Amino acid sequence: MIGSSQFSPAQFLCDVKVTAGVIGAGYSESMTRTVLSAYADSFRDGAVLWRTTDRPGDALNYRFYERRPTDSVGTAIRAGLLDPKHHMTGLISSWSSLYGGASTELCDFDAQHGLVKTWVYLGGQRPVERVLSAPGVPRSLRGHERRFRAMGLSSVRHVAVDYHSNTANLYFRTAGKITWDQSVQLVSLANGKPPGPVLFSDMERFTSPDGYTFSVTMAVGNGEIQRVGFYALKLPAGRFPAVGARLATFFRCAPSRDDEEMNAVAWSFGPDGKDYIKAERSYCGHLVALMKTWNSPMTDTP
Repeated sequence: MIGSSQFSPAQFLCDVKVTAGVIGAGYSESMTRTVLSAYADSFRDGAVLWRTTDRPGDALNYRFYERRPTDSVGTAIRAGLLDPKHHMTGLISSWSSLYGGASTELCDFDAQHGLVKTWVYLGGQRPVERVLSAPGVPRSLRGHERRFRAMGLSSVRHVAVDYHSNTANLYFRTAGKITWDQSVQLVSLANGKPPGPVLFSDMERFTSPDGYTFSVTMAVGNGEIQRVGFYALKLPAGRFPAVGARLATFFRCAPSRDDEEMNAVAWSFGPDGKDYIKAERSYCGHLVALMKTWNSPMTDTP
């Protein structure tokens, strides 16, 4: 049931433990308390959601969305959640400074292991050539620019780095309704197998008809595109694509205490058919209202 949208650390500690148990994910109370203490203001003033995948045993993640510029990397280092010498910190700091006060940082946490990923919302749709030419972006990533633009991937909304997998993500806003030919072309970026007819039918039905979020995950070391993802944000109330038993349990049991519920999925494609589905669910903090200020492409928005 949807309840108060205000973040409560005590309630969250209860909710994250129960949710992790229900989906068979790891949980560390001590790590969770460290995260909540380090980012107390961000959880209190931002918006929070849950995240997991359909792969058995995958982590339960939680994320906060900031409403103001903040040095989340510095906070992580001071709290002992991130090695100050980690080679990815320079890249995320470079992207954070691209547009000054227009950029805000978000963080993903593993309910067992702590900080996983730092995101940057760039304050709007930004040209891919500017994002990839930022100081500190390795040549391995810059080399994809021409191919991205040739596929119509020209506007970047978010970027991110994953500290565990040493990958970088670009999140594009596409133009118009998804098509079969487009899905085949975009999946080819990761040398993946195109979706079958049933899966594509779900993608077509649930992605926004006015353009959707599309992600590319690249290895920072050699630039290899490891996977791509198609996002359906804010699914219509009570309607879900085929997600399997684990995610059906997640959507049913992970509590949403926000004023307006937000459920989302992303179909992720990798090489050799190594595909999976990601799922997200609002927790608190007026997430939908925040996403609307970012002009995020939501399925059920007229």
